[in-house]
Amino acid sequence: MGIFFVYILKSAICLALFYLFYRLLLSKETFHRFNRIALLGLLVLSCIVPLIEVGTGATNVVNRQFISWEEMLMMAEMSTIAEEVVTPAWSWREVLLLLYLVGIAFFLVRNLWSLGRMLSLINSCKKQRLNNEIRLFTHQKDITPFSWMKYIVLSEKDYAESGETILTHERAHIANLHSWDLILADLCVFFQWFNPAAWLLKQELQNIHEYEADEWVINHGIDAKKYQLLLIKKAVGTRLYSMANSLNHSSLKKRITMMIKKKSNLHVKVNELTSNAKADGSKSVEKMLKQSGNQQRKGLEIKKFIVFLFFALPCALCAQTEADMLKAIAEYNYELPIKQIPPVCGDSILTPLRAQALKAMNRYSDSLKEWNSLLKADSTDVEILTELAECYRLTNRASQAALCYERVVAIHPENMYFRQQSCRYWHQAHP
Repeated sequence: MGIFFVYILKSAICLALFYLFYRLLLSKETFHRFNRIALLGLLVLSCIVPLIEVGTGATNVVNRQFISWEEMLMMAEMSTIAEEVVTPAWSWREVLLLLYLVGIAFFLVRNLWSLGRMLSLINSCKKQRLNNEIRLFTHQKDITPFSWMKYIVLSEKDYAESGETILTHERAHIANLHSWDLILADLCVFFQWFNPAAWLLKQELQNIHEYEADEWVINHGIDAKKYQLLLIKKAVGTRLYSMANSLNHSSLKKRITMMIKKKSNLHVKVNELTSNAKADGSKSVEKMLKQSGNQQRKGLEIKKFIVFLFFALPCALCAQTEADMLKAIAEYNYELPIKQIPPVCGDSILTPLRAQALKAMNRYSDSLKEWNSLLKADSTDVEILTELAECYRLTNRASQAALCYERVVAIHPENMYFRQQSCRYWHQAHP
């Protein structure tokens, strides 16, 4: 038992050191696949390194002056056994072991409970097969889209409004086998539940999963602004299943920042690390030409950097603003987005937040102005049309609500929900 405690302690120290290494060197880079492999490798190494014994081949006086942890625990164990003969009682090692096992049992039961809830939800959904492997499950309730193994779960409303984008995102999780990564991370958390580094590494791994999925979506032709707007819409939801890959899991600000961030160049970083190691000497013609080219490109790189800042800084400020607005909406502080976001600002990210806040405050006419301004920019956006229909319904304008749903039906003629809503409001307008 003493050897087991020593192993757990060494593993915890290794995991903490590896996490610090990752945070300092890799966490801000955009080569997500490499970061993912690095994190998984660090998890495995934290379990293997404590098992490695390094010997010097011969013992000396200095080495023998220090008592190993194993010997100290064995000495404590022997003294505890001697004390138990006089006064039988629980030793500190037994108390620690009990607490450790209780922690493992607690988190194991919690994950099993989460898995049971997830499987129960899947069994209550409508099932359909997207291809030979992936299965789609849709539910009538308003749930946050997520994927697990080869299963994709989302609400019927989300499937009707943003089905293509959400399915592309969740297919990325399945194609990259992210669920297996989470299982490995959960196993590490089970045995290192007391170690904050284990939880932080799992969080970093989940963030990388979302970065990879976001990059997959953008590379498959999905409009970046519409995708970011969808993320904002789903950011208010909650993540109920710890073992699943959820659409709104990671920090929205970090994900948008990663989307707009300049891609890291591994070769440039390697050259920067190795350039300092080169000895000073005579420069070859090749090096001179390279330096000349670098000087010519310096002005261009500065211009690119200025242009990048010109576009990135407003996006970063917008990301910070929308994060504050989302927090306010989640806390039912609707007055803040109404005050901070100007009327009809034309921003595809912030305007929907103001419109939703106005609707929640029963200011339907003002909300209609915001949604109509967005509709001018994109007349085929299903979300905008449904929000308009809802505002018209709340203001007893059933005919206009019916017209909105007719436009939605023209976009998605196979959707029965939109057909029913259109007929419903049409009959209300023409009894």
